[in-house]
Amino acid sequence: MLGLFENSVDPFPATSEGAPASTVGRFLLTEFRPLRPVVVGAVATTLLCAAIEVWLIWYAGALVDALAAGSPRTLWAEHGTELIAVVVLVLLVRPAVNLVGEALDDIAFRANARPLARWRAHRHVSRQSVGWFRDDLAGRIATWVRDGGDAASTAAYCVVHTLVFVVAYIVGSVWLMSAIDVRLLLPLGAWIVAYALLMRWAVPRYRQASARLQDAESDLTGLLVDAYANVDTLALLGGPDARVGHDREVFARARRAHLAVQRVEVTVNASMMALGSALLCGLVGYGIVLWQTDAAPLGLVAAALALSFRITAMAEWLLDAVSSLFGSVGALRRALKTVAAPLAVADKPGATDLRVRGGAISFAEVSHHYGRGAGGLDRLSLDVAAGERVGVVGRSGAGKSTLVGLLLRFHDAESGTITIDGTDITDVTQESLRGQIAMVAQEATLLHRSVRENIAGPGAVDDTRIEAALRRASADGFVATLRDADGRTGLDAHVGERGVRLSGGQRQRIAVARAFYRDAPILVLDEATSALDSEAEAAIHDTIGEVMTGRTVIAIAHRLSTIAHLDRIVVLDAGRIIEQGAHADLLDQGGLYADLWSRQSGGFLAASPDPDARPAMGR
Repeated sequence: MLGLFENSVDPFPATSEGAPASTVGRFLLTEFRPLRPVVVGAVATTLLCAAIEVWLIWYAGALVDALAAGSPRTLWAEHGTELIAVVVLVLLVRPAVNLVGEALDDIAFRANARPLARWRAHRHVSRQSVGWFRDDLAGRIATWVRDGGDAASTAAYCVVHTLVFVVAYIVGSVWLMSAIDVRLLLPLGAWIVAYALLMRWAVPRYRQASARLQDAESDLTGLLVDAYANVDTLALLGGPDARVGHDREVFARARRAHLAVQRVEVTVNASMMALGSALLCGLVGYGIVLWQTDAAPLGLVAAALALSFRITAMAEWLLDAVSSLFGSVGALRRALKTVAAPLAVADKPGATDLRVRGGAISFAEVSHHYGRGAGGLDRLSLDVAAGERVGVVGRSGAGKSTLVGLLLRFHDAESGTITIDGTDITDVTQESLRGQIAMVAQEATLLHRSVRENIAGPGAVDDTRIEAALRRASADGFVATLRDADGRTGLDAHVGERGVRLSGGQRQRIAVARAFYRDAPILVLDEATSALDSEAEAAIHDTIGEVMTGRTVIAIAHRLSTIAHLDRIVVLDAGRIIEQGAHADLLDQGGLYADLWSRQSGGFLAASPDPDARPAMGR
């Protein structure tokens, strides 16, 4: 039966409607729009459950009066039908309504709302540019995608399930007390006023403390992910003892934030106990006074006693729900700053697929300084003919990687235009643009997936082409011997997080095989063989030359010998082209290229004389 509630909505829709709403209210209304029929049903059953609970308390008082006034011999004759109806209500109707309500709340709504919000956030965040991700910690972004979905579903659940029930219950209790004797509203009204004042004091403090806790927990998660993902680098920086002070402060900040939340909760819980005790004494005591004066029947005292216990429990539940609601709203508000951020690099409306005819590339007065006014590229103009092989060299920070990043639209240029075969790359979809460019980066980072997926990506693949690409990259030998911890072998073997189960040279060969497999008309090489040993580099040298044939090539190099044979070499300095030409011509000119060539030590360039003037991301 519960299976009927599970698939009330598809939590993983394939279509996307742009960025999620950036405010909490709009996010809940728009992202959970498919769940509106479920919410209506849940609210209806919640109100029905509250009405049944209040009615049962009223009936308990009426039953006490009936028992006190009647005779045991005539009870069944006078009240038999009524008692059977109440038994049916209690044993069948009440559990059935509760079952439907719980199924709507926890299965139809909550179990779908959380993955729906997470999926929506993930779909949007995964479309962000590479540059956007470099401005934050991956672990922190992942935390907000995950916790944002939790916070959204919890906030909506608190409203639909808890707040509606408790408010309906308290309203019903007020009606019940006033129907019996309007004077009973005096202690109940005083309690409601005191409770409202307590909430007015507690809620803002809880909201602020919860927001600080969310930020502190986010920082802690970012620290843990960064530390574990880069454990090798941290080991070289001194190991765990060297960073214990910094780590302890992050942990301590999370503890202090948690203590602030707990202080508010303890104060509120103690206050609720005092208010509950006052309500108990007020309702029951006043009921006894009315009974003593014959102004109310004995059943009133029983109903007041049951109601006072129930309202006290309800009030604690309501306060917990309000605290949870504001905690969730605070967490969601913080998460939306990340997961609902507009796309840093977005496709234009109506963007078409890129059609490459020859692969000519043109940079026209392109500037990009990462918003800092310096570094990157500065009014660079460069034309690469279709099929031309161009090497790009320069000191660290000269703008080489910025040039490639702009071509791939990891960022959008701050000014100027980039075209491929005369088509502005901002007029085409990013997916089609990158589908026409194969790239082998300096550091080959692999996914924790199979060798097959790391070469061809998910979906239908051609193993014959994969094997051919592996042979051309001199990677077929070691791939055939791979076996992971789960017993998968060869192309099915998983390579570990970031390819950790492979050596640096093996990872690079997989990346080269990926470029062979894609067979794109434009090829970008960013020190494609820098991680290979001499023997492996020599083994794939000829095949790299082969894959360059008939393609437009941009090859970034620190080791100048790897690009000396290309058609043209472009020398960058401070984001501008200062020299270009064939290798021999540049040596004859005696400029920066010749100086770099002569000063190479071990085949690598010297550092920039003023590295602080250029951003690290723009090599």
